[in-house]
Amino acid sequence: MRIIQHLFLSVVLAAAFFAGCETTPDIQYDREPAARLEAMRFGGVELDYATLLFDVEIDNPYPVSLPLQRLRYALVSHGHTFLTAIVVDNITVPPNTKKMLTLEDEVTYVRLLKALRSEPGLTIPFKAELTLSLDTPGPGWTDLHAEKEGIIVLPESPEITVEGKTYNAVDVIYVATPQDVVDKMLELAQVSKDDLVYDLGCGDGRIVVTAAKRFGCRAVGFDIDPRRVEESLQNVQKNNVGHLVNIEQKDIFTLDLSKADVITLFLLSRLNVKLIPQLEKLRPGSRIVSHTFGMEGVKPDQVVKMISKEDKTEHTIYLWTTPLKRKNS
Repeated sequence: MRIIQHLFLSVVLAAAFFAGCETTPDIQYDREPAARLEAMRFGGVELDYATLLFDVEIDNPYPVSLPLQRLRYALVSHGHTFLTAIVVDNITVPPNTKKMLTLEDEVTYVRLLKALRSEPGLTIPFKAELTLSLDTPGPGWTDLHAEKEGIIVLPESPEITVEGKTYNAVDVIYVATPQDVVDKMLELAQVSKDDLVYDLGCGDGRIVVTAAKRFGCRAVGFDIDPRRVEESLQNVQKNNVGHLVNIEQKDIFTLDLSKADVITLFLLSRLNVKLIPQLEKLRPGSRIVSHTFGMEGVKPDQVVKMISKEDKTEHTIYLWTTPLKRKNS
């Protein structure tokens, strides 16, 4: 009986030993996990967000389940890149399985459009570059890479009603300009104490507040969104520049801009173009400075690129001086 007990204990210990070996970091498999991007598509656009869907097949050759931890991706079109990352919860690839997953990310639509220098309704070429981080046996994560190129239609954005008037939502959604880009814009426009600065679509009021504080000039911020107007007014009060800065809730396409010496913009290209008839009424020598977006058909006097210390990405600033110079003239 004692011999049988010793034999049984030896079998149990041996089984435990080999079972432990299967989960050690040194275990070797014949194949590595792989990923294939089948498709990228839009799931829809709400007021502030667009849903991006990635159909990805993951091949897990391991005898253990692999939890998906993170998705990083870049969308590239015409040399412009939108880059972001998300944490993935509760998605696991079963052992010895190829599994098709639909990974979803909600992005601020206007940020995506601005990054790709594009607009709703356009059909654009794209290259999607995905990195999926899996929690694999052994130390650390395993990164899987997948790419796909194709053509995609940028969905039209919804409409929003403000003060009884209806606008395209993308036209009124606010994205802040990094402070060092604001400083560069005002520097490029050569703002002085005697200037009157108009910021069209003023957001939180940082451009007009900065202009007043740095140069002691008068400035007016205009925004159609009452929430942004309130935020700007709070910023003006906080910085004690109420004697120099006014904030007004106005439709910028109805404004008389002729009194301004400097106009600042952070609008889509088609909105810049829509402003041309108003901008042509500025006095000679007035300056127009735009963050990110140009003005089709009008030649800029200067184009400056800079890396913002705030978001670590490249920003483009355009400067025009009136009278505007048409490209075909």
